[in-house]
Amino acid sequence: MADKKDYREELKEYVTNKLNESPRDSFIEHFKSIPQEYARQDDHIINIGISILETKYPEIGPGYAGGGFVQAVVNNDLMEAMGRADSICANNIKFFCTLLYNFSPYHLNSYSHENS
Repeated sequence: MADKKDYREELKEYVTNKLNESPRDSFIEHFKSIPQEYARQDDHIINIGISILETKYPEIGPGYAGGGFVQAVVNNDLMEAMGRADSICANNIKFFCTLLYNFSPYHLNSYSHENS
């Protein structure tokens, strides 16, 4: 059985790759002129993405659910998610929903059906 720390590292790599592959809108392009702010924004998006996946799939998570925004995304409650979103999450809601829709724990090399 894989260690949940292993899952976390794989999730971080998975979410980071998906974020790098996703198209960026003009709002995000604005942050490229401020590298430190841009990096912090990407870190926030990656951390929220990981939390969403860990909340949806508790067998790969730390054993507790994410916050209000994360829970609303996992529950497929758009109005609640937008009501709880900060500006970064609101501008990346499509990314989070696409990430969740296209993810399976089997994307993680260390996951198998025997782990759940």
